[in-house]
Amino acid sequence: MKITDVKIYPFDTGRIGGRVRAVADITIEDTFIIKGIKLVESKHGGLFITFPKKMSSKGVYVDIIQSLDNDFTEQVRRAIVDKYKEIMGLE
Repeated sequence: MKITDVKIYPFDTGRIGGRVRAVADITIEDTFIIKGIKLVESKHGGLFITFPKKMSSKGVYVDIIQSLDNDFTEQVRRAIVDKYKEIMGLE
């Protein structure tokens, strides 16, 4: 699957103790959009993504979208991180 578009909505929750740096929407092959992927800074400074989740009736967060292919997940992560760095001037 090819990622054909990435939209980044940067914000910094660091001032309030959070680690979310942006929310992203990706388009796959100009056909399918995944909205609400979070870009999170790890405790060691790296960036990772979390796919959208929702809260169940029992108060537990469950995945709405789950990738079964690690290569695809890494492709999504790389596309989002690259676009984030481009927008924020970090390259």
